[in-house]
Amino acid sequence: MALWFRRVGQLLAVGVVCVATLWPFYQVAQQQLTRAELARIDAQPGISRSSYQPRLDQLQQTADFSTLASGEMAGRRPGQPGSELARQFLQRRFTELGLIPAGTDGFAQKYQTDGQSDGVNFIGKINGTAAQLPAIVVTAHYDHVGVHQERMYPGADDNASGVAALLALAAYFQAHPPRHSLIFAAVDHEEQGMHGSKQLFAGKVLQPAQLALNVNLDMLSRDTKAQLFAVGTYQHPALLPLLQPLQQDSLVALRFGHDRPATLAGRVQDWSDASDHGNFAAEGVPFVYFGVPDHVDYHQPTDTFERADIGFYHKVSDTILSALLLLDQADLTALRQKTDRCQRGDKSELVK
Repeated sequence: MALWFRRVGQLLAVGVVCVATLWPFYQVAQQQLTRAELARIDAQPGISRSSYQPRLDQLQQTADFSTLASGEMAGRRPGQPGSELARQFLQRRFTELGLIPAGTDGFAQKYQTDGQSDGVNFIGKINGTAAQLPAIVVTAHYDHVGVHQERMYPGADDNASGVAALLALAAYFQAHPPRHSLIFAAVDHEEQGMHGSKQLFAGKVLQPAQLALNVNLDMLSRDTKAQLFAVGTYQHPALLPLLQPLQQDSLVALRFGHDRPATLAGRVQDWSDASDHGNFAAEGVPFVYFGVPDHVDYHQPTDTFERADIGFYHKVSDTILSALLLLDQADLTALRQKTDRCQRGDKSELVK
């Protein structure tokens, strides 16, 4: 037994020496990969035009954004009064938009979580003109941190901005019927484990085989070098030829990135499961996630409506509308084809 312990100790000592020897080389390699990935992202086209004719109802969208980010709704944390006000607001807005109820109780899908407050998703649908096509699901989470340790986290950018954009897009497509049926889902509990989007599938509200794509909206209103990221083209390369024309004619700097594993991107964060689109990916549903980079007010009490860059926000929303129009007209079957890419790499656990 003593001999066995001695041999184990020797092996451990060799292992420690090997790690200590190789660690500096690993660090250098990570730095090189990080620089290369940042250079790849920066080399993508920037803003190609500045003027545009708004197609979304910007006044209504701004009003919805302001309401969801208001002190009255107090950060919309499940189990707090602000969340109940947000649920009443979403019920009213989905009704006003004339969406087809697609929850388990009208628009609502109520669910329970272990050890947390109960949640409610809101799901509405617009039937497409080509009924045989699988649906596109547009998601945005409406919950946030709420009141925590006597401080209120309003969650304006994260993610009142995404929900207000979802409502504006729903209004547009009610007036301009799409080819694919569109399902609009305002989901709960993203900040506490993404339970809401999990329940879309666990509660059989959505069937993966009947879905073409998830378009997830999370953080859209803060101007960080005018960048908007489209995450998911690494996992689904067939998205690139569909979205690249938009990159060449964009009101914002549309970037493809933040979806590569550390073996390729070094320390550049991988957002491929950082929000509710991760649960769609887990069900085999292709996704594209639109969001801005993190900023100093991310998950802070200072993430307020007043700090949002409203002009930039409307340009982002119009860009996402253009993306949806391109995707709606495309053949999305190629997105379902499995590639080796989506099988490689560790995923970040960062939740947006």
